[in-house]
Amino acid sequence: MPPEPVVPQLARAADVQALAATLASAMADDPMIRWPMPDATPNEQEALFRAILEPYIELGVAWKLPDYSGGAAWLAPAAADRFAEIDESTRPAIFALTSDGGARYATFWDWLGSHLPEEPHWLLDVVGVRPGDQRRGLGRILIQHGLDLARAEGLPAFLETGNEANLPLYESLGFRVVDQQQAPDGGPTIWFMQT
Repeated sequence: MPPEPVVPQLARAADVQALAATLASAMADDPMIRWPMPDATPNEQEALFRAILEPYIELGVAWKLPDYSGGAAWLAPAAADRFAEIDESTRPAIFALTSDGGARYATFWDWLGSHLPEEPHWLLDVVGVRPGDQRRGLGRILIQHGLDLARAEGLPAFLETGNEANLPLYESLGFRVVDQQQAPDGGPTIWFMQT
C-alpha cells in the first residue's frame, strides 16, 4: 500500500513553538539568518522564528506539515503588500535578540524589502525542513503547494534566497533568477527568483 500523501496544513497558534523549532533547525546555517544575527544561539533563532510566525499565523499564511517536519509562509498579494508593516511589527522582539540592537538586521531586511516586485505576486517568505527529514521531497511539497495557490489566481510567485545550493530545486519548480546582488555592508549574495 503506498504511503499517504503529505499535504501542508494551515498552521494555528498552538503550532508556533514546534514550527519555530523546525524552521530554526532547518535554517541554522542559512546566510539570510546568520548574517543579520551572526551571534544568535539556537534558542535565539527559535525566538526569531516565533516572532516571524505569530503574525503570519494570524494572517493565515503559515503552513506546516502534519508532523512538523517542515513549514512555509506563503504571502498572497494582500499580505505581500503588507510585508513592510508585518516586518515592522516583529522588529522589537527580534532586535532584542541581536547584539547590536537590530542595526544589522534592519539594514539587511530593509534592503531585501526594497527588491519586492511592484506587481501583484505570491511571496515565499520562508520554507524549511528539519535536517533529519531533508532530501525526502518535503520542501518540494511545501513550495509546490504555494505555487498551486498562486497559479490558481494566475499570479507569479517570488522568493529571495542566500543559499546557492537551493537554486536547482527552485528552478525545477519553475522559478528563474531575475537578479543577483550582494547585500550591503559585506552581506551575503542574494538571488531573487520569480515564476
